[in-house]
Amino acid sequence: MSIVLVHGAWSGSWSWRAAADLLRARGYCVFAPTLTGLAERAHVAPEHVNLSSHVADIAGLMRYENLRDVLIVGHSYGGMVVTGAADREIARVKGMIYLDAFVPENGQCLWDLAGEKSAAAQRAAAMAHDGGKSVPRPTTPGNTAPGAAARFGSLFTPQPLKTSSEPFVSARAEQTWPPRHYVLCKAYDPSPFHAIAARLRGAPGWTHEEFDALHDVVRTHPEMVADMIAATAERWNIPKE
Repeated sequence: MSIVLVHGAWSGSWSWRAAADLLRARGYCVFAPTLTGLAERAHVAPEHVNLSSHVADIAGLMRYENLRDVLIVGHSYGGMVVTGAADREIARVKGMIYLDAFVPENGQCLWDLAGEKSAAAQRAAAMAHDGGKSVPRPTTPGNTAPGAAARFGSLFTPQPLKTSSEPFVSARAEQTWPPRHYVLCKAYDPSPFHAIAARLRGAPGWTHEEFDALHDVVRTHPEMVADMIAATAERWNIPKE
């Protein structure tokens, strides 16, 4: 099997580096690609990048690497991406983890889940930044642990605006999914993820877990995240090889 780790908005593969290394040390085959238009791939102009671009990144990775029994993990905005990628390569996916992440229904975009206030703020920030093409990361996002800004702040890149406005549209007639696990970072409050977690708690096909941590747990607590991913893989009997 393989683990595919999908980062959130403004981020890149660097966000998963520590957790990915810990999982590899346990014997897992791990992929943590950077999505088009971000980090070392920020040379792609933002007006050419949308949610479909990122879905194609991850679906293509699974297809061209011929991955099977995949455990796919999405953090934050990455939940939008893993939903679309799994939808397109459903036969390759054994299980899904949403780490403080958006979980769209068919036809929903990120702004539908984040709310109109967030959507308006992003549109205004994008217009001020580059005429409405990409959104710079907020300087005080309110979801970052003390000290993390100094460690990681210079690595974030603007997020293409269309990744938030384009909806997930299923390519399948029937919405069936492998086992899914939702992890809420409860210290990040208020956040849109509390309502998402509440909606999914106890829903068929879902399990639930909470971290007493802020939203940037992937970067600040990689051991906690790697332990959760490994434990979920073991619970679902997903083999390392």
